[in-house]
Amino acid sequence: MQFGIKAANYPFTEDDMDNLRLPEALKRNKHKLFGLTINPDRLHEIRECRLGNSRYSSLRQCRLEVSEVEMLYKKERIPFVNTTYHSVEEIATKILDKTGLKRHMF
Repeated sequence: MQFGIKAANYPFTEDDMDNLRLPEALKRNKHKLFGLTINPDRLHEIRECRLGNSRYSSLRQCRLEVSEVEMLYKKERIPFVNTTYHSVEEIATKILDKTGLKRHMF
């Protein structure tokens, strides 16, 4: 929680890719959703550090997953931002700007 805004993360996993869709709990709150994406090459670099030489970290898998998730965002009309070159603070600012949410100072 930052500036009175509560946020949660719902990561799509490799298991989700076979039948990628929004879970019912997210559909009910679709108007609150904002997607994050990343350059597949950068995702590949990150995953290579975690679990190198695996299907999970392969560039092919990273490209597939990013493409599938971005298509889902577009199909469901969920706004999203590419996070490849931005800090968490910059990402939060972009989302606040795009959604029109107001910060609350305490």
